[in-house]
Amino acid sequence: MARLETYLNEDDLLNRIHFLRREKNVRNNQLTIFSNASFESVELNEDIETKTIDGTAGDKIVTYFSAGDPEDRRIDNLNLTHEQEEAYHYALEHHQFILYINHPDADGVYKAELKDMPYDNDTEVVDMNKVNDDGTRL
Repeated sequence: MARLETYLNEDDLLNRIHFLRREKNVRNNQLTIFSNASFESVELNEDIETKTIDGTAGDKIVTYFSAGDPEDRRIDNLNLTHEQEEAYHYALEHHQFILYINHPDADGVYKAELKDMPYDNDTEVVDMNKVNDDGTRL
């Protein structure tokens, strides 16, 4: 079984990894992070397998000689469910961090959303799906 989780920032991702190690006995070799860029944290850059979204040099060579994008082959290798695959693509499009947990006790999907982020007390969070084009709320 495996679980796919998406995160909006590096701090939340790192906190989740610490929790998994401490509470769920997940080891570094059971974690893979997909990202658009490198991390500020040395721990994330060196201790856990990371893959850039646009693929490694090897991925690019294979892509040149075969059909499909590197991320399509990654999904095939991960054996994701349909729901996990949708979360993966959404995260790619929105430059989120993707945490893949390959652990027998982990399955499903967790998708971080802006509404999950901590805000100052005086911040108003607006669901843009509930706003008309003229700015009035539905």
